[in-house]
Amino acid sequence: MMSLSVGSPAKGWQRRAKKLRPSADLRIKPSGRHAMYGHPALVLMLQRTASQMRREAPGATLLVGDLSTEFGGPLSGHHSHQSGRDADVGFFVVDSRNRPQELDHFVAFDASGKAKDGSGLRFDDCRNWLMIQMWLRDQRAVVKYVFVATVLRQRLLDSARRHPAFRKYVDSAATLLIQPRNSSAHDDHFHVRIACPSRHEGLCQEQGTVND
Repeated sequence: MMSLSVGSPAKGWQRRAKKLRPSADLRIKPSGRHAMYGHPALVLMLQRTASQMRREAPGATLLVGDLSTEFGGPLSGHHSHQSGRDADVGFFVVDSRNRPQELDHFVAFDASGKAKDGSGLRFDDCRNWLMIQMWLRDQRAVVKYVFVATVLRQRLLDSARRHPAFRKYVDSAATLLIQPRNSSAHDDHFHVRIACPSRHEGLCQEQGTVND
């Protein structure tokens, strides 16, 4: 029987969800371990992203926070994450010497790409853009939104415009990246949401407004 994503991200539930598990290239944020269930289309996309990032940016490890609980429904700290189509994904970061760093928590950044906690970490424009580009090109899951702070959205788009290999995806990314209206600015992680899976007509609903 197929997995079901029922209702909307902010008022829904799921059945026969798939659990996201850690691997050599995917780390789970400790606080998110109770909410690692999602529709298989989402979970498999995250696994593909982690594997592809490790190939294209050696040493990269994907940090994932909350998805949904096993049967969906309200999740503490979120307006959405109810129907198995949402996932919080940490930013890729570098230190003051531009060396990639692995974290087990989310870090907030300002418009200049500097960490707000005074740690000296910086937002990794290149690797974060590579991940966005992978989501845009994924053929087995349709990414509906990537929620992120407006200042970091602009930073990513400006950075991509300066690189010929990235430039052709800028317009598509501009429609995908958005700051949600009713929650935090998302300056410490991406929130990726996939579209309703195929064959879910009448069950799965897209969110009526752009909310986290």
